[in-house]
Amino acid sequence: MSARADPKEREKGRLESVLEDPKVRDWHKEKSLRSRLAADTYARSLSAICERMELTPEEIVSVARRNPDKLRAKLTACATQLKSEGRLDSYVSKLFEPTKAYLRFRHAEADVFPRLSATKGESLTKERAPTQEELGAILEHLSLRGRVVALLMAHSGLRPGAIGSYGGEYGLRLQDLPGLRLGKEMSFKESPFVIRVPAQVSKTRTAYTTFGTSQLATALIAYLGERVARGEKLSPSSPVIVAGDLRGASLVSRKESEYGRGFLCTNAVVRDIRVALQACLPEGVTWRPYVLRSYCSTRLLMAEGAGKMTRDLREAILGHDLGISGRYNLGKPWGEEILKEARAQYKRAASFLETNGSPGPSTDEIQREAAVLLLTGFRGLTEAEARHMVEGKSGSELANLLKSMGGPAAPEKRTEKAVPVEDVPKMLEAGWEFVSPLNGTMAVLRSPGTLPQ
Repeated sequence: MSARADPKEREKGRLESVLEDPKVRDWHKEKSLRSRLAADTYARSLSAICERMELTPEEIVSVARRNPDKLRAKLTACATQLKSEGRLDSYVSKLFEPTKAYLRFRHAEADVFPRLSATKGESLTKERAPTQEELGAILEHLSLRGRVVALLMAHSGLRPGAIGSYGGEYGLRLQDLPGLRLGKEMSFKESPFVIRVPAQVSKTRTAYTTFGTSQLATALIAYLGERVARGEKLSPSSPVIVAGDLRGASLVSRKESEYGRGFLCTNAVVRDIRVALQACLPEGVTWRPYVLRSYCSTRLLMAEGAGKMTRDLREAILGHDLGISGRYNLGKPWGEEILKEARAQYKRAASFLETNGSPGPSTDEIQREAAVLLLTGFRGLTEAEARHMVEGKSGSELANLLKSMGGPAAPEKRTEKAVPVEDVPKMLEAGWEFVSPLNGTMAVLRSPGTLPQ
């Protein structure tokens, strides 16, 4: 096949050509019993090695049995060529694994593969989890459907394969969101809402429970409303995420879907996210779609450190193997008592995940701002002088500072009010005085004629 061919077409051609061999087909069928994705990946890798060594799969088996030294020389030459092209040792080692597996399947194992110094995670040294602000920017670059997918990964910790399988035959359904009310006015009974991930779409083949934030709930309701407006009839068996057109939907799903739109295949699930990540990529950083799941894990780890969530629940939400300890509690189906506690913990941790609205100021920040107001309003200092005096001081140190200055003078009357920022201009015209911003959406104003002495 021409080197100029489209990469996807080249991969498809490799798979089709190598499966023409009956023995390879048998091997592929056996692998498919556990994972079609792994079976296709192994077959394509075997085909790529065959191309580089200019041997058919049957010839590789024959050489391994009759002349192992010749196979060793060819494999060494292949590894040398790959490394000269800039491929990492870890990449070369993974590329050889399917050939080893095929030789084992044919009972032709040979200790002829070159030893390489593969370093785990070498290709991910520049990857880090996004911040809350960076996730917000990523969401702005996505369509409504893409935003729901991104939030399912970043807030609920879902793997892309749980949303839509490799072949698009199955995925997450609306019935897996038990708190969702369908109808003219769609809503969730409770927030955070429950997501029950079926064993069929779980990587560990074990069903587990996770949750969705209010930010995800808002995006999902809007997305479902958009689908209804297009004429789709939603039911409990409808996919949570569907193709906007027939691109990316499997043939099986197209036949089974009443509206002609089935589950997305995994590649289509992350297609839009990949584009959005590249548009927001910070300098010196690399991101794959899977980094959104890393975001969920990292942010929940921070919530765990802040005492908002237990380690076992964080692992359960991410769909990890919980080990012996977890298997006896969170590893079993949850009763109402555990579900209530898990929901409460996730709700406490939601502020670490959500991007709609900045987190509130810390206690120290509030105390420092209060001290600045007292020193400027009551003691006549300029704001710069006041900030210089309170900079770096703890709450107790600030209290001692104000005490040493005799405390604030008592005002005749003091009336302050928090108002939406859009109301600020007209209230300023009416004589109110601006005091301070409040969480980006509100502002504190002081009423006319009540300034302190």
